[in-house]
Amino acid sequence: MKKIITIAIREYLAMVGTKAFLISIVMMPVLMLGGLIAMKILHSAGTISERKIAVIDQVGFFYDQLESEAEKRNAFLFPEVENQESDAEKDAGDRLPGFTKEKYLMERIEVDEVTNELRVELSDRIRNQDLYAFVIIPKGADQAAAKKNEQVHFHAQDSSLSEARSWVAAIVNEIVRQRRFTQSDIDPVKVKQLSATVPVVGMGLAVQSSDGSINTKEEDDPMTAIFLPMGVMMLMFMVIFLASQPMLESVLEEKSQRIAEVLLGSANPFQLMSGKLLGTVAGSLTVFAIYVSGSYFLAGYNGWTERIPFHLAPWFIVFQVLGVLFYASLFLAIGASVSQLKEAQAMLLPVWMLMMSPMFVWIFLVRDPLGSMATYFSLFPPAAPTAMMLRMATGQSIPLWQPILGAILTLIATYFIVVLAARIFRVGILWQGKTPKLTEIIKWAFTG
Repeated sequence: MKKIITIAIREYLAMVGTKAFLISIVMMPVLMLGGLIAMKILHSAGTISERKIAVIDQVGFFYDQLESEAEKRNAFLFPEVENQESDAEKDAGDRLPGFTKEKYLMERIEVDEVTNELRVELSDRIRNQDLYAFVIIPKGADQAAAKKNEQVHFHAQDSSLSEARSWVAAIVNEIVRQRRFTQSDIDPVKVKQLSATVPVVGMGLAVQSSDGSINTKEEDDPMTAIFLPMGVMMLMFMVIFLASQPMLESVLEEKSQRIAEVLLGSANPFQLMSGKLLGTVAGSLTVFAIYVSGSYFLAGYNGWTERIPFHLAPWFIVFQVLGVLFYASLFLAIGASVSQLKEAQAMLLPVWMLMMSPMFVWIFLVRDPLGSMATYFSLFPPAAPTAMMLRMATGQSIPLWQPILGAILTLIATYFIVVLAARIFRVGILWQGKTPKLTEIIKWAFTG
């Protein structure tokens, strides 16, 4: 046991006592969640882009209302902006290019007939960036059942994703709707009053407190309900990854530099592997403590402390330890089986697929955490650590037997993985020369 502890301490210090560890601690959340942060920054510091939209109105009454609505929209979104950007906005655009706030400017095109030559001419103006888009509103577009040749056409280089297209569609349809009401002698105001919807507010479950009072949980923020479980799952993934990946590199280094022979002169393979796994678990707990502390201070700064599911911490630690032992053993066995990192990459692909499998379906698990697919994922040992924490973080009442069974199944699977990995490690740590075939590795695992 003394040798195991000595090896564990050495592995722990080698893992957390390097600059690479500190850099990875900082960079991993940026890589995983940086897109959300970047979108928030770009949204507040983006440039203002003028979108000039040409309108060919063959009906006769659409253009004036489109222009009026565009002016109202611009005045509402950019009250301090007239025709030019301020210096501060230009500076912000220079610092953070790529995100634009759209300001719509309308241009009337009056023609008797829309020809193909006109379409080409306007398309060339778009290519030359003199226009952003042009809209063709043909005669008959305001009828109750417009034919195919009477549909409104929005031409732009990004028409499928354009926000302006959605805005034009909403305005045109509202104009047509109001005109139909008027033609049918129906008061639009009365229709709006009679069509008013009754709000259906989502509420949580009622809970009786210790003093006998009944409390009902208020509606959860939809963004919190979706992204909080994902954040818990990503935290679990990052902890397992940061703890398991160094195991592969450590074994490869010791094997390639013939350090393993020296180590095995003082400790047997079981002691060496046990010490490495114990040190890796301690390192993972350190990573967990760092991320939880950082999340707590960040939540406190933004006033989100009450949203952090602290009650999940015990389960998180249980599944974290099991997940680290499970995947660290696999990484260790792969590292002992090969002599170079490029040889390990092909073997790592199935392991990565198992580790990341809940991420492929996380949105379905969040939407239906009590469904059969979510239950199966959280009871499947390779996916159980991340999938179970994702389900529990949704706030829904997961039956207690499921996390208990998931932990037991993961524990059993981890035990067998550690045993098999130990057999591979015992033979592979001293294996030199050609890379062993998969059949040979399987033979090591089951026969030793």
